[in-house]
Amino acid sequence: MNMLLHSHLSSGCILTAAGAGVALCLAGCISSPQADSALRVRCGRMKALTDGPGHDTEAVWSPDGRRIAFQTDRQGDWDVAVLDVADGGVTPVAAGAGHACYPAWTPDGRLIYAFGHHPMTAVQAARSGADCGYGLRVWRPDGGISELTQGYWRDYTPSVTADGAFVYYASTRGNSGNSAGVWRVPLDGEARAACVLPLDGGTVGAVQPSLSPDGRFLLWAQLDGFRENWRLTAAAATNLQESLTLTPAEMSAYAPRWSPDGRLIAFTGFRAGDPGWGIFLLEPRTGGLCRLATGRGHARSPAWSPGGRSLVFENNRSGFYKLYRMPVRCDILCERSAETQSSLDRVEARWDGSALVDAGGGRVAGMPQAGDAVRFERPAGLDFGSGAFFVDLTLVVDRHAPDTRIAVVGQYAEHALGWQVFVRENRRLFFNSRGPDGRFIGIESDDPVQTGRPVRVLGIRDADGAMRLYVDGRKQAGCASGATLSYSPALSVCFCQQWNGGMRLNGRVLAFACGRGYPPGVPRVMTSAGLFDGEAGQ
Repeated sequence: MNMLLHSHLSSGCILTAAGAGVALCLAGCISSPQADSALRVRCGRMKALTDGPGHDTEAVWSPDGRRIAFQTDRQGDWDVAVLDVADGGVTPVAAGAGHACYPAWTPDGRLIYAFGHHPMTAVQAARSGADCGYGLRVWRPDGGISELTQGYWRDYTPSVTADGAFVYYASTRGNSGNSAGVWRVPLDGEARAACVLPLDGGTVGAVQPSLSPDGRFLLWAQLDGFRENWRLTAAAATNLQESLTLTPAEMSAYAPRWSPDGRLIAFTGFRAGDPGWGIFLLEPRTGGLCRLATGRGHARSPAWSPGGRSLVFENNRSGFYKLYRMPVRCDILCERSAETQSSLDRVEARWDGSALVDAGGGRVAGMPQAGDAVRFERPAGLDFGSGAFFVDLTLVVDRHAPDTRIAVVGQYAEHALGWQVFVRENRRLFFNSRGPDGRFIGIESDDPVQTGRPVRVLGIRDADGAMRLYVDGRKQAGCASGATLSYSPALSVCFCQQWNGGMRLNGRVLAFACGRGYPPGVPRVMTSAGLFDGEAGQ
């Protein structure tokens, strides 16, 4: 089974509650750089819920709090079983040949899970009409099982809305390779499934979607493109295209779960220096972030109890992943202060066909290079510092090459390839900036660029280091963060070639503008205040 999903802070200190005989841990607490609050978490002692051979994973609590559903490979294949919280008894509910995985409860006590069965070759399956993908199934307490979705694609990681009306899930349906988008299907099955967040491409994907308890926000784990790292992403349920990355750039994060009151998010995370994957709590409005002290081994896939007082998760300290329960108490120590934004949005350099014209009217004449390449020496105004900037150009690709070719590049003292727009060997457009250490951070277009016609490309580096890419006015699915390099004055800008003359584009640039802030008509960077407290969340 494709376990796409499977991420850090200082260890928590252990405190003992006087007279209670119960060990409490004050988890290490860290706020993100933009947060003005801290999250304090007190957690009780871990209690093992399952034991024995095999792995028990992907647990989720029932609405009445009496049972926990999980997936297990005790019998070889992945099965779905239910644990009685009171007596520890385990009852299989979806077992036998095939893979049953990623269970989710409905409010009325049914279970939704993904199921895949591959008893034959693809040719044999096609001839017989068999379903050999992963589809969603519904288990009822009376033992009955019905299909909710089916096909030759993979539908997985379902979650049920608080009102029980819809199931959100990840699916590869209609996509190339293993990329996945977010789909939604009515639980009653009377309407067709619909894609609500299309993501396609070799390095993008969204999994584990979850609607907030009040129905206003959708949360998911997203593969951020070129660097292939998982981030937690959220958006208003009414506008999924303008999303916000919730986790730090240096962190891998997946398996998010809203708390029952919608105030917190539990997830699996990892950062360099951590002893292993761990359980984190995030307060999304302030950025308050804590790692729970779960001891040795990897801890993954947390899920809340109905009252929000405990978490269940998996840990492999015994050699197998087993389920554990941990009581938690959370406090937000202070509120977020008002966020401010720079009001400066200005084109700093625009090509008029022969020169780059700066905001003050100064001109830097282009120096013709081989073919249609042009070089501009030390254009003014492109010293963006750590602020937001944009690169807006229209280009024509006459023919594709077997390797990367440059459309435009900005050369800086900090990095010779400070920012670039180029066409990769896979024929897709790419916009990149840099991290503070010079590392490459960028976004790829959803589709290959067509030859022989003008294509408008707009790349944006936001002040928080997030990146966006628009092609012909459409926001691309990829996301990236951590591009916080501070730019001093530019040394050069080159069209249709690298700064050193190589990687020439088989095409030409028709129009170009570059500036600080944002161009007209493009939304400013989404902030937590704008999403969770502003119009986006209404």
